[in-house]
Amino acid sequence: MKKLLLLSLLFLASFLYSQQDKSSKMGQTSLDELNMTIYDKDSTAAALVLYEHANIYLDKKNDYNTRTDFYYRIKILDQTAFDQANIVLNTYKKEKIVDLKARTYNLSEIGTKQITSISDDKVFKVEESEAWTAHKFTFPNIKVGSVLEYSYSKLSPYSGIDDWYFQSDIPKIKSEFDAAILGNYQYNVRITGFLGLDKDEPSILKKCVYIDGIGDGACAIYSYAMNDVPAFKEEDFMLSKKNYLSCLSFDLKSYTSPRGVVEKYTTTWKEADKKLKDIFFNNQTSKKGFFRRRIPENILAIENELEKAKSIYTFIQHHFSWNEKFWNSEDEKVKDAFEDKSGSAGEINLSLFNALQSADIDAELVILSTRNHGIPTTLYPVIFDFNYVLIKTTIHDKEYYLDATDKFSPFGQVPFRTLNGKARVINFKKESNWVVLKPKTKSSINTSARLTINENGDIAGNLITRRIGYAAQDQREKISNLGNDGYIEEYEGDNPNTEVESYEVRFKDELDKPLQEIFEVKIFMNEELTQKSRINPFFFNRLKENPFKLKERNYPVDFGYAKSNNFALSLEIPASYKVTQLPKQMAISLPNNGGSFLLKTINKGNVINIITRLSLNKKSYSSEEYFTLKEFFKRIVIAESSYIIIEKK
Repeated sequence: MKKLLLLSLLFLASFLYSQQDKSSKMGQTSLDELNMTIYDKDSTAAALVLYEHANIYLDKKNDYNTRTDFYYRIKILDQTAFDQANIVLNTYKKEKIVDLKARTYNLSEIGTKQITSISDDKVFKVEESEAWTAHKFTFPNIKVGSVLEYSYSKLSPYSGIDDWYFQSDIPKIKSEFDAAILGNYQYNVRITGFLGLDKDEPSILKKCVYIDGIGDGACAIYSYAMNDVPAFKEEDFMLSKKNYLSCLSFDLKSYTSPRGVVEKYTTTWKEADKKLKDIFFNNQTSKKGFFRRRIPENILAIENELEKAKSIYTFIQHHFSWNEKFWNSEDEKVKDAFEDKSGSAGEINLSLFNALQSADIDAELVILSTRNHGIPTTLYPVIFDFNYVLIKTTIHDKEYYLDATDKFSPFGQVPFRTLNGKARVINFKKESNWVVLKPKTKSSINTSARLTINENGDIAGNLITRRIGYAAQDQREKISNLGNDGYIEEYEGDNPNTEVESYEVRFKDELDKPLQEIFEVKIFMNEELTQKSRINPFFFNRLKENPFKLKERNYPVDFGYAKSNNFALSLEIPASYKVTQLPKQMAISLPNNGGSFLLKTINKGNVINIITRLSLNKKSYSSEEYFTLKEFFKRIVIAESSYIIIEKK
C-alpha cells in the first residue's frame, strides 16, 4: 500500500555515482554449491538461500523511474522444497518487470555444471486484480541438489520502497540490501525482528546527481546485510509473523521539490486523522440523517442510554451480513451497504458509528491492525499499517468497544482478530490517542461429568459444559452453523468412543449469558472389565499433545486473552471392584502469577472424584518465559495421560 504515494520527477539528472555497478550478476553458482548435500548450521533445512541481493537506484534509461535489481540463488536439499521452484513476482499498476533471467543448475554425470535456462515464453502474466499483476514461472529440471539462480529488475514510478525481508521460512547464508535515494526524499527507516545486522552502513554522498539548471544534488546511500540468517519457524499461538521476521522498512516522510516546496507524508496524528477521514473513511462518517430515518422508532424512543445503545448495536448486527472483507478504504459506501444488507467490516462499523451518533450517543472510531496483519508502529503515523475499524462509545463514564460484524459477539466484546495490542481512537475534534483492546470478560470452559461404569466396561451419565467469553462466542457460532444434529455428529466424530443420547443447549441466543450445554452420553471402552483394568478418566477436552515443540522461540506466545479450563468428574465404579491406583495429584504454577494447573483426586468407596483446573492468567508470554511454559504444558500432558487402575475384590 505504500505504493499509493506517487511523485513525478520534474527534472533531469545525471548520476555521478554508479549505484548500478553494485547489482549482482548471473552466473555465480559454483561446483561447491552443487556438491552441497546438507547445511551444517541447520541439518533439517530442505532448502537454503545461498545469496540474495536487492539494489535500488534511479534509472536514467527508463525515464528516471526507480529501479530495483534483484538477485537470488537457492539450493534445493530435499524434495519437500521443490515448491521453491515456483516463482511469483507481483507488480502494482504501472510497475514493470524487465530483464528477467532464470537458470537451473545441476551436476552432470561427469561432475560438471548442467545449466537449463528459462525462455521468455515460459513466464506468464496473470491479472490478479485491477491493481495487481502476477508474473509466474517455474524452474525446469528440478532435482535434489539443484541450484536455482534468477535475477530481474522492477521499474516503478512510485516513491514507496518495498520492505526487504532478511528472514524467511528457509535459512539464508547471506542477504544484502543496497539503495541510493535522492536527498529530497526523506524516509523513516525501521529494522524489525530479533536478529542483528552484520552490515549497517548508511551514508550521504553529496555529489550524487547533477540537476540541469540547479547543480549538484546529494543522495542517501544505504547498505545493509545479514549473514547466517536462521529460518523463521512458526508455532501455534502467535501474532502475524511479519512482526517477528527480521525486516527493513522505509516509510516516506517528506518530499522536497526542486523549487524547495516540502510535501510531508509522515507528519502529526492530527494531520493523519484528517487524511483518514477524507480518504480512508471516504467521508462516510457524516450520514447521521440517513440512519436516523432507518433505525426503528421504538429503538430511538428508549430512554436508558445504555439500553438504547445495545438495541442499536443489535439492530446493525442483525441487519448486515459481513462479506469477510476488512476495510475497503476509499471504496467504503455505507448507504449502498445498508441497502444491500451486506458489507465490509468498515462499512458495517461505520454504519454503527453513524447510527449511534444519530441517536445522540457518543461514538468514536477506532482504527487497528488485525492479528494477521502486523503490529502498527507507534513512533509516527503510518496510515497503511491499519486495516480495520471498530467503534468506541462512552456511556455513564464507562467505555465500550463495539464490532457489529459478528452476530455472536455480545455488546462490548470485540472479535478475537482485533486483539492485537494497541489501537488508535480517532476523534475529529481533538487529537487521537492509543488504547489497548482487552476482552470484556475472562474466557472459561467449565465441565462437570457424573458417570457410572458397569461390569461390561460401558460408561454412561451426564455432562454439563458452561462457557464464558470467547469460548462461548466460538461455540455459539459452531452450533448455529452446524445445527444441533450436525453438531452432535461432529462431536461424536471427534470423540469416537462416545455416543450422545440426548443434547440440550441453553442461552444460545442470549449473548450476555454463559452458554450451557447438557449431554447424556455413553462411552464405550475397548474391552470389558477384567480382573485388573485401567481407565483414563480424562474423557473430555484432554490435552494430548504439547503445542510447544521448538528448541528455541524468540518471539512471544500470544493466546490473545487470559483463559481457564476446569473439569470435575464423579465416576462410580462397580461395587465388586476396588481402586488400587489413582492419577498422581499435582499442583504447578508459572512464575509471576502467569498461571497454574491443579489435579486433585478423591476416592470414597466406589466413587472417584477427579478435579483439574488450568488457568492462564496472561494473554501473552515473552520468549524468555517460553521454556517454562513449554515444561508447564508437558507436565499437563503427562498428568492427563495417567490412569485409574481398578481390581476385582
